[in-house]
Amino acid sequence: MYLEHFHLSQSPFGEEPDPEIFFPEAGREEVRQSLILDILKSKPIIRLIGREGYGKTLICQAVINRLPGQYGVVYIDNPVGAFDDLLRIVCLDLGMDPSGGHEGISFSDEMLRLLRLRKEAGRKTVLCIDEAEKLFLATLERLVRNVSEKWKGLGLTVVLSGRPGLDANFEQLAAFTATVDTHTSYTLQPLNEHETAQYLRFRLQAAGLSVDRHGDVFTDGAVAKIFASSQGNPRMINILAEESLQVSCSEKSFMVLLDHVDSQTDKGLRMESRMSGIYQMLRRNRFAAGLGCLMVIGLLIGFMLGGTAEEEIVPTAVSVEPPIEETLPSVPEEPVPPDQLAEVETPPSQVTEDKTPVTDPEAVERESPIVTPVEEPVPVLQAQAMRPVTEQEISEGDLLVRERQRASAGWLAGAYRGGYTIQLMMLVSEQAQTSVARMLVDEDYRQIVDQLYILNRKTTPPTLFIFYGIYDTMDEAREARNNMPVFLRQHHPYPLSIAEALKKTER
Repeated sequence: MYLEHFHLSQSPFGEEPDPEIFFPEAGREEVRQSLILDILKSKPIIRLIGREGYGKTLICQAVINRLPGQYGVVYIDNPVGAFDDLLRIVCLDLGMDPSGGHEGISFSDEMLRLLRLRKEAGRKTVLCIDEAEKLFLATLERLVRNVSEKWKGLGLTVVLSGRPGLDANFEQLAAFTATVDTHTSYTLQPLNEHETAQYLRFRLQAAGLSVDRHGDVFTDGAVAKIFASSQGNPRMINILAEESLQVSCSEKSFMVLLDHVDSQTDKGLRMESRMSGIYQMLRRNRFAAGLGCLMVIGLLIGFMLGGTAEEEIVPTAVSVEPPIEETLPSVPEEPVPPDQLAEVETPPSQVTEDKTPVTDPEAVERESPIVTPVEEPVPVLQAQAMRPVTEQEISEGDLLVRERQRASAGWLAGAYRGGYTIQLMMLVSEQAQTSVARMLVDEDYRQIVDQLYILNRKTTPPTLFIFYGIYDTMDEAREARNNMPVFLRQHHPYPLSIAEALKKTER
């Protein structure tokens, strides 16, 4: 165990945010102090923007812990649902009678009543919504209007923490909220290489490493490689640092060397880097799109012909999805009713990766499985509509895959508690992990990545199973399946026990 090897009292790079271990550099302390001051000044709406893994949740928790005693906080970390669904949770936290009788109630009016009571008692309220980019546009618009109009002056501040898509949602609502003050916003930046070195030392010292030794654990070369692989993303730094310490310990070394850091780059990443330059050119110059498509085809064919002798190109019928428009779609207010979905629980398909070139560089890559009988699973190749992905995104996706594989260890404990889950897909391919990495950097999947669990089955070619969520009963799993976003339901997900999921990987 590397903790004993390095004389640490706890894991220095744990996944769970700990507000007691708050790294103040890279502008984090300034953002925290500014958020606290804005709340004390009763700013109605505050935005905190950052990419996945940049530490938004940690900052929110650190802010909450610093607020004076008269502030009551309602924290919501998965705001999926309509406006009334959101308000019902908030009202219950603020003291609404939970015994029932909420049919026909106006939660907006109930919220007004509860806020007035709190103000009369000298209390103020902070509503912190993490992952706020998941809010339906209609829900976000109604929330903003109520905060700035109906609930104005009642000591309520709403902190919306989310990915850059949250800013895009506000831009889309600009015409509806022109008179509303929504300009208070802070954006988290990645760490630079010097800050990455500071962060590693800070976390090691917080985990109990003695001051006279902690600066020597990660060599300069290891720090540089971690920074290059993570691009300054704190969560990815944690993953790489954790794995590096384990490798260093296994080799009986008290220093993390360059070779102990696993960046897992391959020729596929280099190919994506070349394609990304063409993709950016096409985005800037639509008139060059035709020529660009021919260039993409040429690069893909050249890449395939230049492969190793072991690679085999399998001919297959091409089924190309139409390109997806870049404009942000309006999200429906309500999820699809369960009674409109098929009741037959069709198992998800096997998917293998096809190397047939796709001519549309602006189409978004998605796994498009073909359903095959469970008794005799037959690999089926199908061309994918493909969005060029940068080398940085693939690196991020690969780290996310490994993070979710590690998270699956705790998730599997549900097998012994009778838990249930939803199987999304099974991929059978030499490039299965790369395909999943490409999938996870898609904006849709980024929003639900924390609910994904990935298990491996040692086969030739490799097999990856992807599961979604954990539920106490089969009925809860079925309900979650029926209310999944469309991009997940296209994989024909079906509920099963976690014990069954575990058996699939042992066959």
